[in-house]
Amino acid sequence: MLSIKKYNKSMREEWDLFIIKSNNGTIFNTRKFLNYHINRKFKDYSLCFYNNKNLICVFPATINKADQKIISHPGASYGGLIIDTEIKFSTMNEIINLLINYCKKNNINSIFLINSPAIYWSDYDASLEYILEFNKFYSKEIYISHASQLNQKKPIIDYLDKRKRRYIKKFINNAEFKIIEHSSFADNYGKKFYNILNLNKQKYSTVPTHSIDELIKLKTIFPKQIKLFISLKNNCVVGGAVLFITNNNTSLVFYNAVEESIRQSQLAAYQLYYCANISEEKGMKFIDFGVSQEPENNNPLTPKISLIGFKEQFNSLGVWRRAYQKDFDV
Repeated sequence: MLSIKKYNKSMREEWDLFIIKSNNGTIFNTRKFLNYHINRKFKDYSLCFYNNKNLICVFPATINKADQKIISHPGASYGGLIIDTEIKFSTMNEIINLLINYCKKNNINSIFLINSPAIYWSDYDASLEYILEFNKFYSKEIYISHASQLNQKKPIIDYLDKRKRRYIKKFINNAEFKIIEHSSFADNYGKKFYNILNLNKQKYSTVPTHSIDELIKLKTIFPKQIKLFISLKNNCVVGGAVLFITNNNTSLVFYNAVEESIRQSQLAAYQLYYCANISEEKGMKFIDFGVSQEPENNNPLTPKISLIGFKEQFNSLGVWRRAYQKDFDV
């Protein structure tokens, strides 16, 4: 028999253990990650679904009290419904109906959820999206990212286009440049990288998703899953990348920044290649290069063609991240 419970702090360990063994969970969905926020406070409204006493699904969520709207937790890039492995279609359908009835009973006006993209699943199952649409959830937003498949028959560099391959080989053979894995955002190297990142974002009138204090804290919480790579030219920081090992399947390049003075050097491409190589060594199936939208545009979901073209040079393909919504007549 299925039941639904609102999350409370006593369930934290059970929740995080479930995320690790789930079909489509990532570190973004763990309570460790969701609870790290320093300057942002959320009204948690996460839900847990049980089959008898077995946890089979969680929904990391918050509630906007002003309009009684449940939303995928804003502290994570995506989340939606995180489901157990080998869950049956009929059970998934019961979960959605249980969620709908729970919301109606508790005077919720709408649900907004962003499910994990297909590349983050151990075994992707389109049943969840089908059941959502069948139950009148509609597509509210669509984001486009690009990802490359790893661990194929040839080395990563052989899948790149010829021009990009030449640039990367120049960096590999250039004694002036090197990339190091660095352990902290809190010291001189880490702060210099963040300053470069911040300046990169300012060009588009945006700021990094995380403050430097948040990155310092996250790196402490996830020392192995969050990797900071610093690019040095003659031992001076000129760029870097932040790679999240999100689960056993997929890594995500969260930040990739270079100093403006060497923007044309193709260092950004070399940093992506480096992240892909590290991800392959760790047994990842995919590396996600992140969303390719124009946040400065009137429609922030407008695809950024130049950025997409840059990522496609790494033999990447488009991956969509779809946000669903359902409205209730309460």
